[in-house]
Amino acid sequence: MSDDPLFKDVTYYIVGDIDQKVISLLNDGGAKKDSYLSEMVSHVIADDCTQSEYSEARELFELPVVTSDWVRLSVACKKQLNLELFSPEDVIFSGVVACCSELTLEDTNALWAMLTTNGGKCQQNLDKQCTHLITGNSHGAKYEEALKHEATIKIVCPDWVTDTLEKKERQDESLYHPKLLKSPTDLATPPSTPPPAINTTPPEPTPMDVEQQEEQAKQQAKQKLKAQALQQHGRIHQKQEVAVSRSPANQVIAQQLAAAVLEKRLAAEEGGHKARPSTSPVTANAKQALAQMVSSRLQGTRPRQKSPARPAMPHLSRSPGAVPTMPQMLPIPNMPQMGLPSFLPPEMQRPGMPRPLRNITNRTELPGNMPGMMPNSIKTNQRMPFNPALPPSHRPPPPRYVPPSMSQQGQIRPSISMPATYWGHDPSDNLPPEMCLLGCVFYITDYVKIVGQSEIDKWKKVIEQHGGQVDNAYSNRVTHLLCATQHTDVFHIALKDQRRVVTAFWLNDVLVKKKMLPPYQALHLPIIYGENKPCSNQLLCVTNFDGDERLRVKQMIHAIGAKYTGYMTHGNSAIICGRPNGTKYDKASEWKIPVVNVQWLSDLVLGHLEALKLPLNPKYRVLGQENQFNLDLSKVFHLMVGWQVPLKIQKETWKKVKRNQENEKQKEDVDGEPDLKKQKLSIEDPSVIQNTTQPVIIFTGFPKGQVRKFQTVVSQLGGISTENPRLCTHLVAPSLSRTMKFFVAINVCKHVVTGDWIEACLAQGAFVDETPYKLKDEVTEKTMNCVLEDSLKRAQTKKLFEGMSFYISPSVSPPSSDLEKIVEAAGGQILKQRPNTQIFTEHKDENGNMKTVMITCENDVMLYKDLIAKDIAIFNAEFILSGVMRQTVDFKSYQIDVH
Repeated sequence: MSDDPLFKDVTYYIVGDIDQKVISLLNDGGAKKDSYLSEMVSHVIADDCTQSEYSEARELFELPVVTSDWVRLSVACKKQLNLELFSPEDVIFSGVVACCSELTLEDTNALWAMLTTNGGKCQQNLDKQCTHLITGNSHGAKYEEALKHEATIKIVCPDWVTDTLEKKERQDESLYHPKLLKSPTDLATPPSTPPPAINTTPPEPTPMDVEQQEEQAKQQAKQKLKAQALQQHGRIHQKQEVAVSRSPANQVIAQQLAAAVLEKRLAAEEGGHKARPSTSPVTANAKQALAQMVSSRLQGTRPRQKSPARPAMPHLSRSPGAVPTMPQMLPIPNMPQMGLPSFLPPEMQRPGMPRPLRNITNRTELPGNMPGMMPNSIKTNQRMPFNPALPPSHRPPPPRYVPPSMSQQGQIRPSISMPATYWGHDPSDNLPPEMCLLGCVFYITDYVKIVGQSEIDKWKKVIEQHGGQVDNAYSNRVTHLLCATQHTDVFHIALKDQRRVVTAFWLNDVLVKKKMLPPYQALHLPIIYGENKPCSNQLLCVTNFDGDERLRVKQMIHAIGAKYTGYMTHGNSAIICGRPNGTKYDKASEWKIPVVNVQWLSDLVLGHLEALKLPLNPKYRVLGQENQFNLDLSKVFHLMVGWQVPLKIQKETWKKVKRNQENEKQKEDVDGEPDLKKQKLSIEDPSVIQNTTQPVIIFTGFPKGQVRKFQTVVSQLGGISTENPRLCTHLVAPSLSRTMKFFVAINVCKHVVTGDWIEACLAQGAFVDETPYKLKDEVTEKTMNCVLEDSLKRAQTKKLFEGMSFYISPSVSPPSSDLEKIVEAAGGQILKQRPNTQIFTEHKDENGNMKTVMITCENDVMLYKDLIAKDIAIFNAEFILSGVMRQTVDFKSYQIDVH
């Protein structure tokens, strides 16, 4: 067993208030504390995700953020636990501090486990830190004390915890107050009259009774035939529908139905002779088993069966250095209609240099049991069984008749199978573009772990705005399953039920095109690979792709497990090329690096690993084709069965849409014009800013709701609110923080004030003097080794990077695009091409300091061996970030030591 310290490889940064014991555990375990956020930090410890530095760590530096529980439990387990399980964000009980009362020890332990594993905390004492009291009785000392503080302490029964976890949404505490509980004695009501005497003589059937018995007999006969057909063909549907209540009547029907079916089968087996006596042990056991099976079907359940074990899927993280639970992917492209954020982080870089493609794929056969391997073409193209539960209007049309063609010898040629036709909406339904999701009912799975519940709520709103619906549970109503991977139980159920399985990429493209189209790109279908990916030791680069296309190529690269690089070296396995030209294309031909098209990537994403064999198939070398991202749907036939039936819009849905449109039109007639068409002043226009004498104000570090209130005040006073930090005159912040807005605004703004300034302006009805409200954050200023007031004075005297040029390497964090904005705001210039060594050595100021600076990181150091060989200094991103906060250029502190 290794004696190395537990946290020897950890460099941590603290956000907010963290228990001193946690810090001691880190230090005792060999961890190093960093005084400010930078790319050198490996772990950010935060228990409060509302802190401004939390969003800075996640969004700007893309660092892994964990709660202090990660430290405690890692020490208890004597190993570093999975970071993704301890993210302070997107946990359902985040911020909950619960105290249990009047509960058994077993229930208390169970609630403790549920709360702590989902972001909450438990404690025995009821104090001011508590947010919830969990109790099963409306009495007791803690209950009485909590009643005195109902404004800050919510009193709930244990069902609030279990229902919240079951529904995956924080429930309203007022509905779970213990005073609403009723005991069994409260529910039981004594009969007002004595029960009638039992009449042993059966009553004479009335005409109505006879009709009811006939109808009941017909229903039972139908159920018998249905059960027999289902039993013979084994096609009992196992959809997740609302279960039938387990009443005695249902059990009796199940037993009667089972007995009838069994007797009929036994009668058939004996050739029409009388069935065996019901007292036979075999028959009795069979009846009992069949009754149990049919009863479970009626009750919406199914007997448990052992299913083949699937590898456990790790929990996803948004940090770049962690291996996510779901298949690792890059951020999804910008979604203009949905506003979807980046949600799938890139894979952790594997240790060791990746081997070229030609050294690992030159084999004649691929292992058949490789994870993620697609079945052979014969099995893949087998048509899935037709779903008899579909209504007649939704069933696929009969196959078209193809007349046989006669050969010259007069023999009939073999019939050629027609390619399958895939549909979105029924062509006869002429849908308006803004209602392109009308009739679609979505169930979203596994994306909650990837993007968080808050983002899923945004997706729901966008879907509903375009006519669709989102259900909270999978049922026979669902038409589309929105999932990222094929490794969920719901995916397999939906596939069996012939539902349409799609990803967020498909939804984004449908909203952009304003038309529901069948999937036409590899990223539109859930990823097949699990934890083990086929190209984990590949190093791929991209050329001749721009914008959204480039993002999608990067997404597919990480979906197959390869590592994407923004540069190309001799170590690259292959290059994905859009057109046959450019520097990278020429170098790849010179260095004998395989050049492939997007189809090669698409086939690998779909699981067709034959694409890795050498020599490469000629189809993968054809470059510059139109619609090169389009996939061959014949390779994913098993995922496209649900698209063979057009989606028909029901009449009631049409009526509802027309009513809503009429109401909106009436509202527009009353208001004069819709809100979206009202003219607004373009506050981002520099000419508008330059010609105004009013303050131009930007906010950072405040909650969104508070920002909206402040912006309203600014508007009422005649000022201008902006989101562009380069245009502001006033930066309003609660504390000194390392955010993008702060990094940029400190170079251009005149005043940095607190929110109290806005409140004072509101009270006076005009903008007041800023001096009493200047931001002073002595603790953070000491940590950053800067004085904010001095920094502002220096920035207003001279631009920090005036006369300096910067070249930023591809893998630097924060991204080069963010660093470019900061440099340009500070008066510097960004170089798109890397200068030669002579520029670095000769371009200096009168003090001998460099005027052309290389900003890079440890991953990219290997690219600049020529600079290192000549002892030319190279720097990390803190040269820029800490420089602008202090408004000083430091050539010593941030130099990368490569010796």
